Amino acid sequence: MAELDIVRHLAQWGLRRFPDEASYYAWQRQSLSGERLRLLQQTAQTRHDGGGADQAFYDLAASPDVLPVLYSQRYGYYHLLGPAIANVLEKAQRVLDVGCGVGILTTWYATCFPSVTFLGIDRSLKSIEVAREFAQACHLENVSFRHCEIPQHEIPGTFDTIVSTQALFQSESDPGLPSRSWTTFERARDEQQQRALEERTGIGPRLDRLLQVLEPTGRVVLFEKAVHLGRRVLFQRALEARECVPIADPQLLTYLELGEPVEEGPLYVMQRGPASPAVAIREDVRHDPQQGLYRCQGAHADFVYARLPKDEAHSEKVVVKFGDKQGWYETGRTGGGLGYVRLMIHETFSGLLVGLMEMQALMLELVRHELTQGQEPIETRLARIWPEPASGPPEEAPLYENHFPMAEQVWRKLPDRVVLRQQTDEEAEGRQRHIEYGRCAGNFHYLYWANTFDQRQIVILDQERSNLLESYYSEATGEA
Repeated sequence: MAELDIVRHLAQWGLRRFPDEASYYAWQRQSLSGERLRLLQQTAQTRHDGGGADQAFYDLAASPDVLPVLYSQRYGYYHLLGPAIANVLEKAQRVLDVGCGVGILTTWYATCFPSVTFLGIDRSLKSIEVAREFAQACHLENVSFRHCEIPQHEIPGTFDTIVSTQALFQSESDPGLPSRSWTTFERARDEQQQRALEERTGIGPRLDRLLQVLEPTGRVVLFEKAVHLGRRVLFQRALEARECVPIADPQLLTYLELGEPVEEGPLYVMQRGPASPAVAIREDVRHDPQQGLYRCQGAHADFVYARLPKDEAHSEKVVVKFGDKQGWYETGRTGGGLGYVRLMIHETFSGLLVGLMEMQALMLELVRHELTQGQEPIETRLARIWPEPASGPPEEAPLYENHFPMAEQVWRKLPDRVVLRQQTDEEAEGRQRHIEYGRCAGNFHYLYWANTFDQRQIVILDQERSNLLESYYSEATGEA
């Protein structure tokens, strides 16, 4: 599907694309009165806090003045997902779109495939009314809309394709299925626990209702908020238990939301029947090597570089030119098993990358690659390596910090690691949290934090500032 078509379609709904939050919120304030804006913010906050305001929020979102303002926040989502789903609907005949809202994507599908019949269902009656009005105004005769909440309501008819985008797994704050312990990302096979979580999140009852109206050879196309491994495994096992198997490898999708990259999904295309040996649903955590890198710039980079205990083995400075400015970069390693790459541009920029020694080649490749992209401004190239400056005073900057699953690998590979204090908390249902304070080679002190919902964090400081880690450990564990 041509990009121009989806752009035109979103414009018909009044949606606009914004490059950043500042420009969007300025437009939001201009478009909505103070009273309407306060009501929207209040309803959204109540919904986010679990106050049961879902119905009120979506009804308000369907109002003519609020709709284009609110849904423009998700312009990138619609722009990417609409064509992605349309690409798998080519052989469909009767399509059910679950949780269609005001019908932004449903009417897009109907526009793309005039010979296919579409039914959109949603629990917000006002959203359904808006969807009907738009379809009528566009003379779309192959789409209809029905007020329906699943699993409470019956769904009329049967379908060869069912589409659900962020409608089945709406408990956004629910972490899903915990791992066996804080030391692993693996999940136990506990059917009773699985059923309880399916009921709590609503995934199980909703899937059961939908599969009742899916034809035997039909497909389900799903795009839920399941990036987090605990949610992803819970969702995938719910599908597996109902004999839904993937036709193609599930794919995570990335789009820009007000200038910031957002990763969501995966996008699943499933059918009922035996699993294909060529397509497997993975349950492992995704380790992105670049997530193992610590990045700082400006005064923070200068401070950290000066504090790193460097070995003698470091490269000669490699001189580089950027127009009329000259710069250089060097690589080296620290006594604590870390490597670094430092880039300096005279009177313009100071940047530092720090990671495990085994990541030094990756760090050097990142810098060299951007230095050779001569067609773009240097600011654009540097921003791809160092996307944003750190906050807080430079003297509080850690020597290394990581909040991704890669933090576990860094923790395990710290040389001469000595645990000074540690505590593991375990709740009744088996969930765990581990926090550990210690030291390692290079006069490094570290704080490591892990739990059974795949969160990992490590912070490394020099010995002179180790009291900051001790204080954080005491505060986190409640120890005096």
